[in-house]
Amino acid sequence: MHRRALLGGVAAAAAASLTGCMGAQSDDQYEETRDVEFDLPAEDTAVSVSGKHGDVAVSTHDSEQVAVTARLSGPSEERVDGAEVAGQTGADGLSVALAGTTDGVSAAFDVQVPAGTAVGELETSNGDIDVQDVAGVESATTDNGDVTVQSAGPVSAAETTNGAVTIDEPAPLSGDVTAVSDNGDVSVSLSPDADAEVVARTDNGETGIEDLELSDLRRDGDGGMVRGVLGEGTHEVVAESDNGDVEFDAL
Repeated sequence: MHRRALLGGVAAAAAASLTGCMGAQSDDQYEETRDVEFDLPAEDTAVSVSGKHGDVAVSTHDSEQVAVTARLSGPSEERVDGAEVAGQTGADGLSVALAGTTDGVSAAFDVQVPAGTAVGELETSNGDIDVQDVAGVESATTDNGDVTVQSAGPVSAAETTNGAVTIDEPAPLSGDVTAVSDNGDVSVSLSPDADAEVVARTDNGETGIEDLELSDLRRDGDGGMVRGVLGEGTHEVVAESDNGDVEFDAL
């Protein structure tokens, strides 16, 4: 099946084409893979992705377009056909999400953006988030799944309810940083050149900071929190878990 569509709300500068579509029935679920391409509306535009009960992966490629591979699953072919992979443009950039009739339909996204592109908000209800090699991440959030952000510029927030959080945080920082899991380990690789107060905190687990030369190092009595300062401590980098280990090391 081959279709070509101009998605609603996307101007000519951010047109999208559905280049391929393949479906199959499996375990009482109809599954379909769609490949879509979007033009960025402007230079220095951030790309956001909202998944629905599926993984979200973002990386870079050599093309000037945003390439999306969406894996859709639903109770029937008709139900899946009622959903579309949409790209909406606005003041915050390009947002990729499932649109149309989406009840009972899940979607996982594998997104490739042009080199040097930053990422806005990444979110999914149930699935992992994995980000590689982009120019920065505003937020990466899932309810149930791991969050991994590596070699991806400054990260502002990475959060999960159930899962592990692993992020690289280079210098200079763009602002405060939070890496949070309710139930899971949290690991932050932080540049020694970062200018920040560093806080590792857990209710049930161990905390540790390794290979970072911190001033004003403090640890509470039971080891549930350790903090110190890199540079002038202008920003705050907080890693915390309710149930899990929390650690910092040098990037």
